[in-house]
Amino acid sequence: MSEAFWTIPLAKPLEGYKPISAEAGAAKREDPEVVAEWDIVRRGQRYEEDALQALYEKYYPRIYNYAFVQIGDVQAAEDLASDVMLKMIESIGKYQFKGLPFGAWVFRIARNRLIDLHRRRRRRGEVDLSETLVSTLANPQALAERALERGQIQVAMRYLTDEQRQVISLKFIEGFDNRSIGRIMNRNEGAVKSLQHRALGALRRVLHTGEA
Repeated sequence: MSEAFWTIPLAKPLEGYKPISAEAGAAKREDPEVVAEWDIVRRGQRYEEDALQALYEKYYPRIYNYAFVQIGDVQAAEDLASDVMLKMIESIGKYQFKGLPFGAWVFRIARNRLIDLHRRRRRRGEVDLSETLVSTLANPQALAERALERGQIQVAMRYLTDEQRQVISLKFIEGFDNRSIGRIMNRNEGAVKSLQHRALGALRRVLHTGEA
């Protein structure tokens, strides 16, 4: 992480901010990792630099990977990840613990940014890079060759819909449970399970036959 990032002026902590005992009580009932991170988040809400740096170093690479899977462009993924990190720091004082991992909140910001990016590209008439990749892998032989070069799963995911890619990435790459994924994607758990089932089915078809 470059030192330049930390030269960005940070907003002042919310006036009168105090840790909420009810939130702390809820955290104690959760997974130990969630509790440990909540302690870091609370320090981040007081704008303690080491806490903000820890959150940045944890989530920047994860958001970058998530974005790259969706849009397939290194520079765009880097820009989006940086934008999400800045938004995270600007808004962290408003974050309220509700029993879910802090990452669910961060990834929800990332998902909203991705939606905005896709809308801007469509308005400008730009071709989605993931769609371009699909068109270049229109036959099983090309799919197999590219799969050997770049990793079979990553290529196959280009054949999924936007939401299918997101649910596979969030579930199997980032390790979120269905409740957290529902929070990120603004879906209920039943819808997440259904979307996951369809996405896995599509992946199997691509990997076995080369067709979505």
